[in-house]
Formats: sequence, C-alpha cells, structure tokens
Amino acid sequence: MTQILGFEKPDVIVGIEARGFLIGPIMAQQLKAKFVPIRKKGKLPRECHSVKYEKEYGFDEFDIQVDALNKGDKVVIVDDLLATGGTLEAAKMLCDKSEAEVIAHCVIFELEFLNGREKLNDTPVISLVRYN
Repeated sequence: MTQILGFEKPDVIVGIEARGFLIGPIMAQQLKAKFVPIRKKGKLPRECHSVKYEKEYGFDEFDIQVDALNKGDKVVIVDDLLATGGTLEAAKMLCDKSEAEVIAHCVIFELEFLNGREKLNDTPVISLVRYN
C-alpha cells in the first residue's frame, strides 16, 4: 500500500481500531513515520479528543490522545474498509481537532455503491479493491 501513495511522505499514520492497527504500523515503519491509534471511547490512558459519529447501524465514539498529533502534521488515515464514510470522517475530525493535515485515506476495500467518498470531501482516497 505504501508504494501507491504517490504523494508527499506523511509524518504520521493514524490507524483506526482495530483493523487499522494491523495495516498502520507496517506502513508507518516502511515510511519512517509515527503511528498513532484511534480507539473506541475510554480505551486510551491519557487526556483525549473525542468525536461521536453515526455508523450504518447506530452511533459510536472515538478517541485520540490530545498530544498524539502536532499542529501541521501530515497524516494518512488507515482502515480496512470504506463503506458509508462515517468512520473515516470521524477519524478526520479527530485529526482536525489537533490541527493536523489529513493528506489521504488508505483502505483495503471500498464499497463504491455506498458513496462513502462523498463524506471525505476533497481528501484523496486510496483503495486496493473496489466493489461496485
């Protein structure tokens, strides 16, 4: 996945719980970037930014530690799936709270027929497998 980024090197790879934890650290290591986890509410040990978001079947809440990202950090958000876009949109909102710049979203699978990219505005989305 790191070979297809095709743009400037990120400072940070942000992985979304839990499958983003499988992909993200490997990408971070290959790119010599920092890895930062986004976890479900209440799982991180220090002060956190939080965001509540709507999923396909209800609501959930994510946290990121307040000191995990720095202002101006270039961030790539990593997850396994882009469906309706709610999870990636929430992750971007958390990065925005730290004034980091999300330069791309990377996913393994994208369900194009659910139009999840629309929630991500102009941020590039890189998906390895797309289903129509």
